[in-house]
Amino acid sequence: MLALLAATGAQGADKSKESSFGKGKAGAPLLTRAQLRECMVLRERAHAQGEEASRVRAALDSDKAEIARLGVQLKERLAVLDRTNVEAVQTYNEHAQARDRLIDDYEARVAAFNTKAEALHNERGAFAKGCENRRYDEKDEIAIKNGR
Repeated sequence: MLALLAATGAQGADKSKESSFGKGKAGAPLLTRAQLRECMVLRERAHAQGEEASRVRAALDSDKAEIARLGVQLKERLAVLDRTNVEAVQTYNEHAQARDRLIDDYEARVAAFNTKAEALHNERGAFAKGCENRRYDEKDEIAIKNGR
């Protein structure tokens, strides 16, 4: 009797735990270790790209606010600008050109950000298509994290 209990206990210990990316359907096939490894890479890459996109977006928003502030400031200076004073006009033009350069730089960085945002969207789409709501064996996850 003890041998029977020990044998069933050993089987229970060998039974793998299952987890999933999202809500895995019971009875659906498990991801292979190679598929799980790829899903973990996709998830980590998408997470890192998302964090980077958030940082870049915050910087762009800050720069946009600064450009708007400079625009208001230039408009106010223009209203009181002594157009007969060549030096004052030249200084105003220099500040306006500096703002224009900021706008050009901002627009170039927005284009680069949009390209990265599209890549992030594609990365998340690849994860959703191949990994989301898929089940896997937690032993495989542990093995991958341990470098196997």
